Amino acid sequence: MSNHEYTNFLSLLAKERHLLVYDDGILLKEYKDVFSTFASYRYNNINENTLTTISRMLLTTKTDIVLIYTNNPIYIFDICTEVKKFDRTIVLSVIMQNQRSDICKKIINLADSVLATPFETDNLYKKLSAALAFKLMVYEMSHTLNTHKKFLDDTGLDAYLDNYEQDVRIILDRLYRLIERLQSGELGEELFCDLAKEIEIIGTIFTYHHYTSHLATIFDEMSAFLRMYDFEDVDLSTLEGFDYLVEITRDIHNYLESFFIKRIFSDVYVFEHSLHDSIFFMIRRLTKSENTKSDVEFF
Repeated sequence: MSNHEYTNFLSLLAKERHLLVYDDGILLKEYKDVFSTFASYRYNNINENTLTTISRMLLTTKTDIVLIYTNNPIYIFDICTEVKKFDRTIVLSVIMQNQRSDICKKIINLADSVLATPFETDNLYKKLSAALAFKLMVYEMSHTLNTHKKFLDDTGLDAYLDNYEQDVRIILDRLYRLIERLQSGELGEELFCDLAKEIEIIGTIFTYHHYTSHLATIFDEMSAFLRMYDFEDVDLSTLEGFDYLVEITRDIHNYLESFFIKRIFSDVYVFEHSLHDSIFFMIRRLTKSENTKSDVEFF
């Protein structure tokens, strides 16, 4: 990313963020343009009263990021500590001399970004951008996880998934073996009956929660079709249907794994419609042309 891009990036990130600055009286006149990218900024000279007024300042001033610049590392550490005590979500950005001391190591571990002097304005843009971007990413991840947890709690899905996870693991293993048999070219009533049995079990499991219960019908119908399939229909014109069956079985396997094992929740209705369409085309391919209409009307 170029320096110009970092400038634009900070402008984008900071336009709704509020900055609080503590320094020895150098930053304001040198870097006012940087501060002006924020929705607001408040400037404070560091003095002997700074530590006693930080909490009040944070209470009365909306603050997303605190920028600290002084040659005294003890002041920096104390300010960082007070800010983190008040609100750990506030971004701490520190500018200090490059010193090898225990207190500087503590500051590096405490702050969200550290910039050593001397530095160019572009370096300040980069550091502030990186610190804000990381904090926003963490916030978004936390928000997503909380939303996900609330969804599980509200729907009772967590208990449902826990209850059937082990059963699904066994089903996944059997589906994998069935896919291997199909891919090897095995055809016959025994294979279709074995697959129909697994599909029926999956449909039954889906009936036990209202979020997935509407999937049961399509699984029951697919199971019934597999059990009733007439292998006298198999010829060169219907072989493509077996490729569809492999892909459908693999899609079901992947959905079960994502849903019950990895707990990744894609839209169940999207899966349902995709599965329905795939089965529709599979039936057309597995059935001789003169029987296509009646077999498709199975759905």
